Amino acid sequence: MRRGLWIAVGAALLCGASAPAAGAQPPADNPIVRENALPGSPDWQRTVGGDIQVYGTQIGGLPGDAINLHVSTAYHYRILVYRLGWYAGAGAREVACLPSCSTDEQGTLQLPPPAQTPPALGPPIRANWPVTDTLQTDPSWTSGYYLVEAVLTTGHFAGSVGTTFFILREPPSATPSQILVQVPVNTWEAYNAWGGKSLYDFTGTRMDVVSFERPFGYLAQSPFWWEIQLVRFLEREGYDVSYQTDVDTDADPASLLQHRLVMVAGHDEYWSWGIRGAFDTALADGTNLAFMGANAGYWNIDYQDNDQSIFSYKSLLDPNPVLSQKTAMWRQIGHPECMLTAVAQQSVVAISHPLDYTVTAAGAADPWLQGTGLTAGSTIAGVVGREHDVLNPWPDSCVHPGLTVLFHYAGTGGDQPADAVRYTAPSGARVFASGAMQFSWALDDWRSNGTIGPQVNVISDRVAPADPRVQQFMRNALVDLTSPEAPQNLTATQTPAGLTVSMDPTTDPRARGFVARVRRGSNWAPLCHGVVTCTGRLPAPGPVVVGAVSLDAWDRHSAAAFATTTIQR
Repeated sequence: MRRGLWIAVGAALLCGASAPAAGAQPPADNPIVRENALPGSPDWQRTVGGDIQVYGTQIGGLPGDAINLHVSTAYHYRILVYRLGWYAGAGAREVACLPSCSTDEQGTLQLPPPAQTPPALGPPIRANWPVTDTLQTDPSWTSGYYLVEAVLTTGHFAGSVGTTFFILREPPSATPSQILVQVPVNTWEAYNAWGGKSLYDFTGTRMDVVSFERPFGYLAQSPFWWEIQLVRFLEREGYDVSYQTDVDTDADPASLLQHRLVMVAGHDEYWSWGIRGAFDTALADGTNLAFMGANAGYWNIDYQDNDQSIFSYKSLLDPNPVLSQKTAMWRQIGHPECMLTAVAQQSVVAISHPLDYTVTAAGAADPWLQGTGLTAGSTIAGVVGREHDVLNPWPDSCVHPGLTVLFHYAGTGGDQPADAVRYTAPSGARVFASGAMQFSWALDDWRSNGTIGPQVNVISDRVAPADPRVQQFMRNALVDLTSPEAPQNLTATQTPAGLTVSMDPTTDPRARGFVARVRRGSNWAPLCHGVVTCTGRLPAPGPVVVGAVSLDAWDRHSAAAFATTTIQR
């Protein structure tokens, strides 16, 4: 056992803590800390537009993979690639240039897809452009969000860019990160109306299938809407975090079980059965979850074309005769999203002013609010957002005993209320759902200037300030959410071999047993450590208290559990 860990365990037991100390710091060294110590590139925010567009064949990959890019322009251009993060406030680091950082290449203007009104079930609109550039990522690159800027170097719009993104996940050979962030690329693409069609009727008759193989265009969502603030906060604070797309989760559902906490970033509306099953299993096996936006897991989808297309009939009229396989709302096929999140989106009403959360009385008394300055009735300005979730609209399916409503929006002008909640599942996993699309805006003050990414100004009328109180709330929450479950049903029994301590077995694949200490009077002393049972030397006769904490793969300990017994001679 490491000396430092014993000290930390002893401190938790001596305090009789029911939760880790508020404001405790994440590990001092991990890939994110090392990455963000590198120099940033503050000039990465260029104006999107002009006569250039780009998309990638791959939206997710591993460090070392090749990313094929497709560029359309009649002018010369250069490709710049950045990893998004903190970087001492710069927000990004340049990692590659094609063909080089000082040269450019002649582009070719590609034909747009022909104007058509294809049947809803017809083939999706694809750009079908040839590969113009191949980015060879380096095996040393850190998991994260990567921005590709295709920069015009000649012509009237020289300096403007076309943009796309890809996400590098953690390599299988790496030690799994403590926190995994799921990136909602399905939703980015569902709203993308490039070529005139999306899964919505904003630009005419909607399609039932859309392709990743096209640029991000009108109404396509992006990291710059509701995600980058979370990324900047996590990386500024130095949390041990990695990233993967929801497509990656579908391909490898068991990947969630490698991490202590899975955070769902932004607007993750479109889930396959593979994704939903991955989260259900993770929750049942003790994985902590945090839904940082709203409207998560709302529509059931299928992937087609080797995961290059998303299909959703978005109706129970889906001709599939099996109800659970219909690509409709999850609530319509017997699996409402509040079974996971405890909250759910009910309606969207455009309100002409920012929507604020208010701290509830129960929230003000919660350990997650310790040291924040938030009290009952405090206002958190502007974070609720146009789409937001309300507590438990299906009480028969979504009862979560012990649930705490931390923040509440009462609703106004016909708008639905909203709730931010926290509950503990039967597995011991803790779940946080912000219920608010813009909740992460309170974590960091970066805001798009309207030039980065497609159609960012769609949300520019909702401005929430960074809030130091919410930042501290999130630090407190992450101390708890990155810790294992406390020992369950701890017992201490005098046996012929000594003082034997036992706890219930756990199905948590990240568990590494427990450590026990014994207190007689006011003094704590080491006792033993084991997986589900351990035996230590008998203390002197009389009443004693035994305290224990669970350990995990990251040498983090849980809140303490206690048992009492009387030693006989």
